[in-house]
Amino acid sequence: MAPSSVNATAIQEILNEAHARFSDLKDGQPARYIPELAKANPDHFGIALATTSGHVYSVGDAAECFTIQSISKPFTYALALKLLPAGQLLQTVGVEPSGDAFNAISLDGASGRPRNPMINAGAIATTAQVMAQAPDHAAGLLLDFYSSLAGRPLTVDEAVFRSERDSGHRNRAIGHLLRQFGIIGSDPEPSLQLYFRQCAVSVSCLDLASMAATLACQGRHPRTGVSVIEPQTTTNVLAVMGSCGMYNYAGQWLHDVGMPAKSGVAGGLLAVVPGRLGLAVYSPPLDSLGNSVRGVAVCEWLSRQLDLHLFNQPAPAGRCLRSSSDGCRRHSRRWRQQGERDWLDRQGARLKLLEVQGVLDFAAGEELLAEIDRQAKAGSVLVLDLTRVSSLPAVGARLMRQQLGSLGPRHSTVLLCMGRHGEALWPEGLGVPTPIPWLQTFSSLDEALEHAEELLLAERPAPAAPPLEQRPGLLERLPQASRKLLEPLLQRRRFQAGELACRGGGPGSDLFLIESGRFSVLNAVGSDGRQDRLASFGAGCWFGEVAFLGSGEGSADVLAEAPGSCLVLGRAGLEQLELQHPAVLIQLMRLLHGELACKLERTNQELVLLEEG
Repeated sequence: MAPSSVNATAIQEILNEAHARFSDLKDGQPARYIPELAKANPDHFGIALATTSGHVYSVGDAAECFTIQSISKPFTYALALKLLPAGQLLQTVGVEPSGDAFNAISLDGASGRPRNPMINAGAIATTAQVMAQAPDHAAGLLLDFYSSLAGRPLTVDEAVFRSERDSGHRNRAIGHLLRQFGIIGSDPEPSLQLYFRQCAVSVSCLDLASMAATLACQGRHPRTGVSVIEPQTTTNVLAVMGSCGMYNYAGQWLHDVGMPAKSGVAGGLLAVVPGRLGLAVYSPPLDSLGNSVRGVAVCEWLSRQLDLHLFNQPAPAGRCLRSSSDGCRRHSRRWRQQGERDWLDRQGARLKLLEVQGVLDFAAGEELLAEIDRQAKAGSVLVLDLTRVSSLPAVGARLMRQQLGSLGPRHSTVLLCMGRHGEALWPEGLGVPTPIPWLQTFSSLDEALEHAEELLLAERPAPAAPPLEQRPGLLERLPQASRKLLEPLLQRRRFQAGELACRGGGPGSDLFLIESGRFSVLNAVGSDGRQDRLASFGAGCWFGEVAFLGSGEGSADVLAEAPGSCLVLGRAGLEQLELQHPAVLIQLMRLLHGELACKLERTNQELVLLEEG
């Protein structure tokens, strides 16, 4: 679903307060060792926050462009992981915190491998791996990758690039040292040129917040919907950002702020709350550790105000189990004859319904699986509805498969409404489950409930005498003398499967008494032509009475699902009955109103269940 263009006023006000609170913080100064960066306006100050639902909030100079600098490192690392197996990259660059400054020459004494990809040595080694994989187009590949993360085309600030290239003597020394240890396998200069170029990519706070939100969203851009990075890669990147992203301030940062983060010497700072949001701050003045003074202050304050610290998260407040019911309280929309209803009322406790909602991760999954264990008794029919599950992570899908596979020996039948999660549950079958004899899948809850009822009805003892041949139940409930007076006024109509018996919005001038077949009442639920089944009727039932009695228009389409026939009482027949046999008309009206009362009672019960859910 596309994000709403309307943002939350309260969130915007919090960002406004943060900006006002720290605008007068004048500590620090812009980076001096790169001449172009020294020209930055120290008063520039912007904040942007992007949520995984696609909303973006900003204040101040959030649209002001600056160079990404070291904030590029986790994204280049993500690209390298995309191009190379993780194990192969790990042989070149480690993932251990160094405790040193960003530009320290921190290499393993024996192998020469840089400690992690966030320090300059590790970042240069990582960029060299990208260069080795795409020597002819590495610069374009890198820029396109960054642009996909930002959700818009990005460019390189050529002036800053030249400034870094011409003054990057320490980084050149690191590159040649890596060449000496064999970490870079050829002349380091092309890789260094690519590294200087990646650091000079021009971004704004809005761009960085979107890039951070993409990491928070397991690699999927929350506004474009494009999956840029694999979920496992985002896990690896965020882990390294959490332990190494803030260099020799990483431990204190994780203690105080509790978010994976990365800073850059141009004054940018990016932070991620996995599954929730990305945050970016731009303010050029840096502290003695090379981090934006206002950026650190804003992140610390927002972490406290919005409870964003990763290690201060409450247990989930909502339950994944939306409702738990049985066949005595919950029925399908199939309208049945009285004998079938009586049987289902007696056997309904064997039909168990679990409706699930939210994100079915480990914690929610454990709650649901325990409830499945409790409900799945011998001889029971369990209906499991996943249509309201918003997300089914791999761990939830795996646990669900194991649980469903264990129910067969208990002689419990499972009817599963997968919603849009078929492929997640059975990826190898593109949404089609591997053969499990006791498991069947359905596209809607109503279809599953109807099938569950049919399973229970199949156990009903056969009646002592067969029912009268194809006579609708309404006629059976009239006295014999009244039936004989009514039957000549009825006309038989036959329908093929897929044929409309009556159309919504048309005149409701007929009452249909079903002799055979099956008819469903359908209502349009969207502009794409989709229809929802409101009710279903078989032989012995009737439809059309609401509009017929009220002399109004039909409210929905009625479609023949199978070949069948109906006895139809038209408006002219009703008027003739009123003139010639008013007593029969009164009897007919009493039956129709009584049945309407039953339908209304069931509708009220369903509304109560919805409110309870």
